[in-house]
Amino acid sequence: MALRAPNSPRWVVAFLSLLASGARPLLLEPDTPGPETARLLRAAGGGRSLVVPGTGDGLRLTLTGSPGEPSGAPPAVLLPTSGSTGASKLVARSEESLLAEGRRYRDGVGLTGEDTLLLPVPLSHAYALGWLFGGLLTGAALRPVPPTALGRIAAELSGGATVVALVPSVARLLATRRLRGAAAGRAPAAPGLRLAMVGAGPVDEQLDRAFTEAFGTGLARNYGSTETGAVLAGPAGLEPLCAGAPLPGVECELTGPEGVVPPAGTPGLLSVRVDGRPYAMGDLAVAVPGGLRILGREDRAIRRGGRWVSPLEIEEVLRGHPDVVNVRVGARRGRHRGEDGIVAEVSAAGPGLTPEALREHARRELAPHKVPDEFVLRESLPVNAAGKVRAASVYRLTRSAAEAARAYKASEVLFALHDLGALEALAQGAGTALLAGELGCDADALEWLLRTATALGVLTTGAQEPGDRVRAGELAAFVALEEHLSRGLVTREELVAVARSGTARRPFEERPPESLGPLVALYQGAMDGPGARARAALGLRLLRPGPGARVVEVTAGPGRYLERLLASDPGASGHLVTVGRLSGPLSSAVAAAVEEGRVTVGTELPVGYADFCVVANAVHGPGPGSALGALLGSLRPGGRLLVDDVFLPASGPGSELALDWLTHGGTAWPATGELIAGLLQEGAEVARHVPLDASPCHLIIAKEAGS
Repeated sequence: MALRAPNSPRWVVAFLSLLASGARPLLLEPDTPGPETARLLRAAGGGRSLVVPGTGDGLRLTLTGSPGEPSGAPPAVLLPTSGSTGASKLVARSEESLLAEGRRYRDGVGLTGEDTLLLPVPLSHAYALGWLFGGLLTGAALRPVPPTALGRIAAELSGGATVVALVPSVARLLATRRLRGAAAGRAPAAPGLRLAMVGAGPVDEQLDRAFTEAFGTGLARNYGSTETGAVLAGPAGLEPLCAGAPLPGVECELTGPEGVVPPAGTPGLLSVRVDGRPYAMGDLAVAVPGGLRILGREDRAIRRGGRWVSPLEIEEVLRGHPDVVNVRVGARRGRHRGEDGIVAEVSAAGPGLTPEALREHARRELAPHKVPDEFVLRESLPVNAAGKVRAASVYRLTRSAAEAARAYKASEVLFALHDLGALEALAQGAGTALLAGELGCDADALEWLLRTATALGVLTTGAQEPGDRVRAGELAAFVALEEHLSRGLVTREELVAVARSGTARRPFEERPPESLGPLVALYQGAMDGPGARARAALGLRLLRPGPGARVVEVTAGPGRYLERLLASDPGASGHLVTVGRLSGPLSSAVAAAVEEGRVTVGTELPVGYADFCVVANAVHGPGPGSALGALLGSLRPGGRLLVDDVFLPASGPGSELALDWLTHGGTAWPATGELIAGLLQEGAEVARHVPLDASPCHLIIAKEAGS
């Protein structure tokens, strides 16, 4: 049975309830989409999910879905993970394996029943699960909190937490937040903290130094895998990238290419034996003082001549550049062994960073054979729930490629029905004879067209289900926009041109403003329908603005949030920033407020001005809507940021929207997880995340951490 909920004491109760009932819990991240949950449940042989109530809703746990078949397998916890190909798989950890890991935390790390254990890492992740069992086994006081709740994490640290389990990204955010807010005479940030341990990623020199400066203690180290749990650990003060020494009950071995033990100081493949069972870890490591230095995955390792080069070491050095946000280093495989090239993908903090500057930095810090051959500047690099940069994907054609080549015909059928003027009648339900007469069509040809559209899933002959009635006007507006895009902006020619030029020099930016008039009208008609107005009403209810609120709205639309707020509160005022080349005219109410002086208009975000900042259909950029630091900076102390936008799913329907963003929109923060990670990086935390049913739209409210 699936367990998908945020970190909380209730999560622990639900998890232990599943174990006590004899179920096999499938642990999923709280933002796992419904289709992915269903897919993983099917792979696990299950069908039900355990619903965990929110705060204040009692402790009644409920099950949804249909039961799966009894597995007959022994009790276990199921953890999704990715193999070397990036494909998801399920790893089963027995209760005895998890208890044995808990004993390693007790006997090897020193966790005791006197500790208060803070867990700001996803409890669905193997790393957090091992700590949880350590806490349960020793009787430590458990404090599970969401990784996004930086204010709560800081409060637990200042309130006396003695041990905290971290991943590199959360450790970095906590250190940055603490250093930014440090003031003379302030009480210690973590007066009881005796152990801060980082796992699920390497600790580099920059991170260790920042955390030590912020909290007065260095970062201890932890290393393991989903299959084994923690196998290495070490105290603070180890050299960068060192993961520590084997924990009790763990034996380690390094082997060279021929399966022999390599000479001292030479890297080898790491394998471990945990409680007598062997595991190949798939990582290269080298023995150093204090334990093992992890050089990275075997499939990511780089051979230059007769030497191994560690991508992790190069990434550590490049992250030390002040303008670098994140790095991913990989190999360009050479024709012969030892001829690998090194490619560094780098996301920058601003537009000024160049490959030449990165190359000079690398030459100063690295041996010549470790300097990347190529630097690729990226807007961003994707990270997983543990904050690690995801491995680079390898793309191959699927067996569905031929189907995709014919898929345009379904769109053409819909566009033809729109051109015939049939959509309104079809939205209500209509027969061939009636349509042929109304539209002036040949009945036989029209029947063929309608049958084909039904076979393609565009139409249905089934009975109308409650809630299925299509708003003809809204549908027609979207179809009209897509029809226009299919002949202009989202074509194979445009996609090829953007792939070659990049978004900054794409054909859309070169089009004269007067040529965009028809597209602007179609875009505004589709994006500013009843759905957008309903979201504005919901968003303002969630924000609960007080009398006389000051609001900044950044939008590609007419200013719907300001329009609604001004109508309900005569004392409200605001500032409007319109973004993108497809932004239309202001609503008449907002235009009148501009004339009266209640609303100002500009291209820049005011600093420290607003009680609320709303980003409506503009967070993906281009322009200030994607600049999270500036958006948060526009707020007064205690202010709130609301993002109302469409986000991409992991896969499936809705993914095609990415082509619109590529050809004529913005590509910042494409998924909700990336936006939330970006908000955390800016020192904010997410107060509310509302995915809207049957829609790709989400409402996300952020605030300053701790406010």
